[in-house]
Amino acid sequence: MSGNKQTIMFEVGDERALSETSVFRLRGTSTWISSLGENHRGLFKVDVGANIASDPSKLSPSLRFFAGGDNSVRGYEYESISPLDDAGNKTGGQYIATSTLEYQYRITGNWWGATFFDVGDAFDDDPEWKRGAGFGVRWVSPVGPVKFDYARGLDNKPQAEWRIHFSLGPEL
Repeated sequence: MSGNKQTIMFEVGDERALSETSVFRLRGTSTWISSLGENHRGLFKVDVGANIASDPSKLSPSLRFFAGGDNSVRGYEYESISPLDDAGNKTGGQYIATSTLEYQYRITGNWWGATFFDVGDAFDDDPEWKRGAGFGVRWVSPVGPVKFDYARGLDNKPQAEWRIHFSLGPEL
């Protein structure tokens, strides 16, 4: 019903150790869940990351940051929030910052309703914040939470679409 989790990860790559570029990679996540009585819960999550590289253009796509999807900014396709190259292809960002604010209400037994607001971006220079909001259902199953969300990206152009998001596993 309540808890918190903080995760910090550091990675280092050096050109002298067979890396294409020297890089210091930092990723941090913090999640808080708090209850008010037996039927109300709030969740707040922040995720930030940075790649500090001697030549950022040489970073592997697997090291660059992408946002959007079930565990990021809901209402957007998986990893669809990213800087674009000249041809319009997603390249991944040098930085990422996302946040979630969610309210949950116990409907009955192990079933919860939820409403949420997400914001974030994966970017190289200046963030262009993308917002998503929606509602969902949570089932606390014997093997962990099962989450179904219906969300809309608030900054999609020319028209925002509603998306279904599904995820399994603990919220912390």
